[in-house]
Amino acid sequence: MTQTDSKPWFRQFWPWFLIAIPGSSVVMGVIMINLAMNGKDSLVRQDWYKDGMAINQRMDKQMKAQQLGIRASLTLDKTSGDLYLATQNLDLRQDNQLALSLIHPTLEGKDRQLQLYLAPDNRFYTKLDFSPQGFYYLLITPSSGEWEIESSINFDNEISGKYLTPNS
Repeated sequence: MTQTDSKPWFRQFWPWFLIAIPGSSVVMGVIMINLAMNGKDSLVRQDWYKDGMAINQRMDKQMKAQQLGIRASLTLDKTSGDLYLATQNLDLRQDNQLALSLIHPTLEGKDRQLQLYLAPDNRFYTKLDFSPQGFYYLLITPSSGEWEIESSINFDNEISGKYLTPNS
């Protein structure tokens, strides 16, 4: 005859190991449900439906800027935070202010709305109160909203005379 182990089942290793596998799945499932219910998905904009419906209007504004031949050149002095935007084919009497939207691709908290004012040297200027890092989408619009230039930029690189054209 063979000798059997006299320990009860709850003092054995293997039953607890086999119970731990589905038990850990239940615990992880509860954690994931909690994260899904309480977490905020900042990648999806609140007005995503309106954005989708307005895509044709935005394309029309890009085409208007292209037809007018509007171009811009962006320069950023990282030490002082001075941001300059030189423009071509823009009526400076009509458009003496521009709005610049810096849109981070993944973190909504890093998005910034800036006003650019016409400086005496016929360039638009603003002073940044933060130091942008990494990749951003840019959206330049006049106060009239007649046209827009959409582009992208990597602030980790040197930005001196970066040309921005419609649909670039």
